[in-house]
Amino acid sequence: MRNSCRRSIAGVVGIALIIAPFANAGASTVQNIGDAQVVVNDVRGVIGNRAPETLRAGIDVFQNEIIRTGERSASRVLFQDNTTLAIGAASEITLDRFVFDPNPEKSQVALSIAKGVVRFATGGLPKPAYQITTPTATIGIRGTILAVAVAIDGTTTVSVEEGVALVSAAGQMVEVESGMTTTTSAGMPPTPPQPSPPSPPALTEMDALLTQGVLAPGASAGTAAGLFGTWAIPVAVAVVIVGVVVGVTAGGGSTSTTGTR
Repeated sequence: MRNSCRRSIAGVVGIALIIAPFANAGASTVQNIGDAQVVVNDVRGVIGNRAPETLRAGIDVFQNEIIRTGERSASRVLFQDNTTLAIGAASEITLDRFVFDPNPEKSQVALSIAKGVVRFATGGLPKPAYQITTPTATIGIRGTILAVAVAIDGTTTVSVEEGVALVSAAGQMVEVESGMTTTTSAGMPPTPPQPSPPSPPALTEMDALLTQGVLAPGASAGTAAGLFGTWAIPVAVAVVIVGVVVGVTAGGGSTSTTGTR
């Protein structure tokens, strides 16, 4: 049995050494910017020309990735600056530009919402570093938490829960304070901010789904060993070896063994 395990591990090491140069080439094309903390039901990510991949809790997300959710589905993403993005059902979000610089003044966080509902809570960067765009609005964030709903026709509703948002459309801008809401539609300036109405059903559903915290189909990293039964130890060792080789090659000496795709 020991000889068999050693041969298996040796084979995996050989395969890892062979694929390492290719892993390095692929790593340069995508930038890890955070990970999915909670995934409920049908949530998929699209990176470049790749086929859509089902997201699971603990999976990395990348710059320029498109995240799509199905009906009764939701996800919460945590970015490297501790920004959180909650995504509701039937949504499409593009993680456009994420620059995390040692000098916070040079950092940028930008995302686009094509449709659906999100709640965005800023992290540790200066507030001017954050920007959200929709088909009918550009949103600058001067506070901490806001909810954004985008209809199929691009109509955008911005509700500020904490802090201040600057909403621009059709050449005009309004300042939206905590507890207030504005709406933009194609070719029209933002409406004057009004007290926020009760949460729309899509936002209420998103909050309920994320509270449940149900994982999408597929195993998380924490359950991997149970899938392999008596082979858990050799397989786990092999996974670590592959992760170390790929991590060192792609990251110039750093290692990563979980959450990658």
